Amino acid sequence: MKKYISLLIIMSLMFSFFIFDANAIDDEFVPYVTNFVITSEIDEGTIENNSTKATGLIHSYGLQLTKTGTTLNISGLTSGSTEVVRSGFKDLTVQRRKSSAYDWEDYYEYGNVYRDSFAASLSTTLVVASGYQYRISCKHYAKKNILSVQTIANTSNIVTVS
Repeated sequence: MKKYISLLIIMSLMFSFFIFDANAIDDEFVPYVTNFVITSEIDEGTIENNSTKATGLIHSYGLQLTKTGTTLNISGLTSGSTEVVRSGFKDLTVQRRKSSAYDWEDYYEYGNVYRDSFAASLSTTLVVASGYQYRISCKHYAKKNILSVQTIANTSNIVTVS
């Protein structure tokens, strides 16, 4: 029995030298946020995809994506009626794909971003990997009270980072 235990200990020591670091194998670029601002100061002129066709609690909303090198410039707005007490963006996600022949995949998730105001404006930048097309998707959110909430799904324009 002592022989088997000794052999087991020796074997485990021998194989402990062959442990690989999983992070060393994956050299995928990790995106990172360089700034993030959410405010109730709305400048609807900065968002090209602005839609004023909304009805209900949300009166105006939009998303826009531009690039500077490998940095994505993300802008968004959700503007509601004056009785709205909380507004913002639900499930705010940056998606990417290699080309139009590929499906979109979630790349970076901001999650839910709210402001206790009738309006919310978003401005942030995200450094990303080159060689992909990018877009943003979210649900614009406005809440009047616990029984009165509105969301509108939206997807931004597509930007290619080469």
